[in-house]
Amino acid sequence: MGDIETGSPIPSKVPSTLATNGASVGQSTANGKGTTGSEKGFSPREFLSDRAKVTQIDGIRGLMAVEGPGIVSFVSVRSLLAWKKDLADLRMIIAVSIGAHPAHFGDTTKHAISIVNAGRPNPTTFPFSSITLNLKTPLAEAGQGKEESLTIDTEDLDIALQYSPSPGLGKLVDWAIGLQSHVHGKERDGKWSVSFGSGSQDLMSKAFHALLNPGDPVLLETPIYAGVLPPLRILNAEMVEVDVDSQGLSAKNLERILSEWPEGKKRPKVLYTSPTGSNPSGCSAPRERKLEVLEVCKKYNVLIFEDDPYYYLATELIPSYFELETQVYPEAGHVIRFDSFSKLLSAGLRLGFATGPKEITQAIDVLTAGANLHTSGVSQAVTLRLMQHWGIEGFLAHGRSVAKLYAERRAEFEAVAHKYLDGLATWVSPVAGMFLWLDLSPAGIKDSYDLIRHEALAKGVLGVPGMAFYPSGRKSPNVRLSFSIVDLEQDTELGFKRLAEAIKDKQKALGLIEA
Repeated sequence: MGDIETGSPIPSKVPSTLATNGASVGQSTANGKGTTGSEKGFSPREFLSDRAKVTQIDGIRGLMAVEGPGIVSFVSVRSLLAWKKDLADLRMIIAVSIGAHPAHFGDTTKHAISIVNAGRPNPTTFPFSSITLNLKTPLAEAGQGKEESLTIDTEDLDIALQYSPSPGLGKLVDWAIGLQSHVHGKERDGKWSVSFGSGSQDLMSKAFHALLNPGDPVLLETPIYAGVLPPLRILNAEMVEVDVDSQGLSAKNLERILSEWPEGKKRPKVLYTSPTGSNPSGCSAPRERKLEVLEVCKKYNVLIFEDDPYYYLATELIPSYFELETQVYPEAGHVIRFDSFSKLLSAGLRLGFATGPKEITQAIDVLTAGANLHTSGVSQAVTLRLMQHWGIEGFLAHGRSVAKLYAERRAEFEAVAHKYLDGLATWVSPVAGMFLWLDLSPAGIKDSYDLIRHEALAKGVLGVPGMAFYPSGRKSPNVRLSFSIVDLEQDTELGFKRLAEAIKDKQKALGLIEA
């Protein structure tokens, strides 16, 4: 396996495009700021970090992309992958492998032999003959006893159990591309692709490393999902907070920060946002707000990381940044979208996918190849078999059922919150997700950490204090509460009663009300 810092390039005679599975290699601007499409031909590659521009996939995995019919391969087992590549590239790879000239193969690879050994174990040693999935009755048909069984076997199982391509299993990648095209109205033009990872958090970490150099500034919607912060701290990134309002990321706050950016200081090129049922704020940015944010990003040449794990938990799907970008830009490629199966299928599957311009998804693939080779083939195969059974419409129907369940839970949870906290706290009623983001300012409380650590704990109730969701660790009057799995019949009533008492105790301690 190649060193991820420098890469282990495939033989020098092989076209450099093969090192990233066909990504075209463009040129970065001299000042490192990139250019807008109006200045010259837009190239997402200009946004890559210095390391990502020179790091290549290793020499073994670089060959996997050219395996296919007509090649007797000592790289793979039978029918591992049906990726299609240009025959000229195939002839070049084969020629380098056996020390011949590409012209020796004419226009066919029928008798070509690749003599590279990727070290794949013999599948006859795997003790699994099939995997059976027993499905629950669909949420929308609960109580009707419509349980079903699905089986993964033969070639699909062989592929799932073996080393596989870093972007993901070919059939699952194709399904995800079809989903994104259907849901977000994106033409399958070959300019964008999908990369699978061990959850969207894994992919975001790799995406940050692919685009940011150590010490680079990055714009972060705040409050922010705390899981985004560790890779940025590893990069020693300058984390610039952009506060939300009741409609999510504030375009006005974003414009203010970028318009006042110090002259001569390196400008940010990435904005992170979680636009639907955000964790923790619960806010969802409507179509009009997203267009405003896109306009600001266009003005200052900033890419958007759209982290959207709760997208399908909205009772009505809201147009995504990924869908809307071409209404602002003349070309696509300015949004990298992150989707997750954790809230819809299983958090334990650890499966998510990034969608965006090929130059960036392939840079993520290189990092995957160097870190963990590929995402679990079994998790991918389980998901693929279910998606084959459901189809896109079945998947969307499941999403609507999940959204309905959370909407019902939110309504019950919020009703109890109003019963005990009206006059003490305010919050945005979420249209998606699974959180209430309480603002305790009406009670005169400025530091929720102190409240949770002392009064709330003493009363026997806990929430997450707001400071955990700010990179700066600043004091916050907010508390995040989750309604996803709490007992709505007993614990919710008791919890809010205790929280209200804790808030009043804190008011007394602060001298805000009489003891």
